[in-house]
Amino acid sequence: MLDGQPQTRAAPNDAGWDATAPPRACTDAQLVGMVAAILFVLAAWPLLLVAVPPFQDLPNHLATAHIIAHPDLYPQYAFNGFFKSNGLLTAWLAAATSLFGDGALFPAARAFTALVLAVNALGWPLFVLRFAGRRHVVAAALLVWPLVHGFFLVMGMLNFAFAFGLSLILLAVLDRQRARPTWLGAAGIDALAALLWFAHPFPLALVGALTALQVARESTWPARRAAARALLLPLLPAMVLSAVAAERHLVKDAHTTASTALSFSYLNPLEMIEHLWLDASGALTRWGAITIVPLLLLAFLAWPRRDVERPFFSRAAWLALAIGYVAIPETLSNWSYFHCRLVPFLWAGLALRLPARLPRAVTNTLLACAVAFSAVTGADYVRLDRDRAAFTAGMDAVPAGATLLPLLFKKSARSDFTESLTHAWAYYVIDKNTSAPLVFAVERSYPITYRDFPPRQLIPPALESFAERQATPARLCKEKGERSDDPDCTGAWRALWANFWREATPRFTHLLTWGITDQARALVPTAYRPTFQAGALTIYAREPAPSDTDHRK
Repeated sequence: MLDGQPQTRAAPNDAGWDATAPPRACTDAQLVGMVAAILFVLAAWPLLLVAVPPFQDLPNHLATAHIIAHPDLYPQYAFNGFFKSNGLLTAWLAAATSLFGDGALFPAARAFTALVLAVNALGWPLFVLRFAGRRHVVAAALLVWPLVHGFFLVMGMLNFAFAFGLSLILLAVLDRQRARPTWLGAAGIDALAALLWFAHPFPLALVGALTALQVARESTWPARRAAARALLLPLLPAMVLSAVAAERHLVKDAHTTASTALSFSYLNPLEMIEHLWLDASGALTRWGAITIVPLLLLAFLAWPRRDVERPFFSRAAWLALAIGYVAIPETLSNWSYFHCRLVPFLWAGLALRLPARLPRAVTNTLLACAVAFSAVTGADYVRLDRDRAAFTAGMDAVPAGATLLPLLFKKSARSDFTESLTHAWAYYVIDKNTSAPLVFAVERSYPITYRDFPPRQLIPPALESFAERQATPARLCKEKGERSDDPDCTGAWRALWANFWREATPRFTHLLTWGITDQARALVPTAYRPTFQAGALTIYAREPAPSDTDHRK
């Protein structure tokens, strides 16, 4: 994969020396290391600015690790063990808190983020070197840097983000095994595939599908059999585990809600086109939208070389990925962004069809974009961390062990491409051991599950979106196709909230509302009184009643 031999520099073009050519007397290993280091620094330095990265789903995972570390405080949850796909982050966080205490949770989250960035920063140059050659490595790096600090990272889907970078490395190892099969290579594939399964099953499934297509492309049946033995057999154990993980997630228990039942939905064609950028860009706010420049250029520069054939990413394989992106639902069961997970693989196929040389003006533009995005990302980390501070400003108003109900009428403040406050309630769980009604716990495939499910309306994800969807009567009327001033529609809206409060009031001693509307505020039961208010945040406490019980009892 890395031959370790120095290579001569490409001849100069009409504009002078080619700025994207590898340096003279630079080995493949040195070239990959240099490019990976630059990509990593550009993406990772903002981690030095904040206590915890401002990623959308990350706080929920932190709450899960906190609950696992304190089973005596949360007897209503059952721990399902670490041997499960999509469990790498949980195992990492649990190990950190077990070894170093609760104070290690946030540093462990930053360290895991740095690991994800490092794997992606290394995976890209290794991948391009193996499949396109060293002369393409620098040019590709100038165009694929948005995918290092990518969409799935800022969404907090760290297991998937890690798995994608690892899948690039695994594909490079598979191609080396294809060219020179060895028992050591097969063992390496086994180990990488197992780690990939532990991180996330979806990239592993795609690697398996690309490998099967590659085997089918062999010219003769003896060659196909030999390729299958060399490539597919080492992947088989992890692929079986992935199938088991998918079955456990998609086949529902009887007590799950309708919102988590097997269902699907699609984006419209314009949204699909838009998501080809959105689901590759790692921007947090509109200031980071500069990622559209390298991604548009990547597609533009790769298109003239679309007929170039590459192992594992042949024209047929890339077309199959594109068809899958269109045909697979955007939401399947309660898996969101389902088809969007093919997007980074589509860009990977284009990256292998880039020219080895880029015009000097294009190179300079891309360098400027990369540095600007890195600086903007650092500023966005700080801005969104201030939003987190505003959300958690009521910490002293919530007693330890409170049963806290978060109601988010909006899920962001300054983030544009993520809803960065969706799971910010988790910081109250971590700091005050409050209840965690929105923690990821409704699936058998999750690290924790409820022992006894709460009432139907109070099970996430229904609860998670209730306040936002029912913030005003107008939203309900719009959903029903009725006028906003229709008294029947307004009455139905009030009835929805009345039913909600009937279930919630006995269960929760405290409320946390963010961005509550005046109409919804008027419906908060009089049993709750505001004890803290700052900006969009309001904390309510319920008047004590003899039947009140701590959530830990």
